[in-house]
Amino acid sequence: MKKIFFSLFLLMSTQCNAAPENITCKKCHPIIYAEYQNSMHAKASVFKDPVHKAVWDKHPAKAKNNYKCAKCHTPSDHDLISGKSKLEDNKIQQTEPISCQACHTIESIEKHTKINKNKFTKKKKYFFSADSKRKGKKITFKEKHSFFGLMTKTSGSPYHDIDYSNENFYDGGMCLGCHDHKQNGKGFSVCDMQIKKNDSLDNKDTCISCHMPKIKGTFVNLKNTHTHAFHGISIHTINTSLLAKHIKLSLQKTTDGFEVSIENKANHTLFAQPLRLNQLRVNIEREGKTLSLERKNFIRIIGKDGKPAMPWVADSELKNTLIKAHETRTVDYDTPLEKGDTVVIEFGYYLVNPKAAKKLNITDELVTEFIILTRKRVEI
Repeated sequence: MKKIFFSLFLLMSTQCNAAPENITCKKCHPIIYAEYQNSMHAKASVFKDPVHKAVWDKHPAKAKNNYKCAKCHTPSDHDLISGKSKLEDNKIQQTEPISCQACHTIESIEKHTKINKNKFTKKKKYFFSADSKRKGKKITFKEKHSFFGLMTKTSGSPYHDIDYSNENFYDGGMCLGCHDHKQNGKGFSVCDMQIKKNDSLDNKDTCISCHMPKIKGTFVNLKNTHTHAFHGISIHTINTSLLAKHIKLSLQKTTDGFEVSIENKANHTLFAQPLRLNQLRVNIEREGKTLSLERKNFIRIIGKDGKPAMPWVADSELKNTLIKAHETRTVDYDTPLEKGDTVVIEFGYYLVNPKAAKKLNITDELVTEFIILTRKRVEI
């Protein structure tokens, strides 16, 4: 009997540990929860992200199931993080590899040369958040009774405490445990966002203000706040206009043609991940016909022995034409413009360079299609 009870206890414990964390969040934050379902955070695992899977399938560690990407790709799979289990296709990996709690419990960021590290609070049901009107406050659930207990007024959340004093949730520091830089085992920088805030431009943009801007809709159903921080994350494919304002396109006629300028107003290099391919496309509409000019690529290629290589093998940079933070890049065209022409300028990117996608056997349309980030039409 004791053995049966003990077995049931272990089974219940396992189920509790494997239970998704976001279910409780859904009750009070339905709008944010719905946005999360289409986010990269909800699809960050090997079993949901076709790019991550393709790279993992090529990684030599896969043969031993020695998965080392969990700290950023699946921090909510606590058994995997602690080493109690190996990578497997469980419910957490499928539904919430990076849960609400995973981000909202980040207390601080430890900076390291290889990769930064998230430090989580050890307090139970204690979440950090940002609200300029409540900045510095720590809200706990309280009940105030009056008229001999006949009336009750509550404040705060009955499910968790909220700390509005963590500066990382105002300046975007809480994102930099995973989204700043990464070195491989050879000490080579595989990715570096090269974040650079230009105070001289009175630039107040942060990871939060750009990637999680305020949009219509209440953040909690207990009261109408009118707006909330966008939690879709995948604004690259859902609403590129949220990012487009940080890329300014302009055209200037020259003696023998024209030039197109791309101004990067963002505080980081444009799409610094080595698999990305940024591209400028220019078409001239003239007398009912379209003249397509040569496409210009902006890319970083890493490799070994002078040839492109996978991130864990690379030890050198073969090419780097990426547009850095606050940089303006100008591209010259020797095609003369005529009166009545319309020049259509498009700047966008591929989540994975088509050449790399072919080698990795990636066929997912969201990965292989060209995503237009911003477009400008100029009448001549």
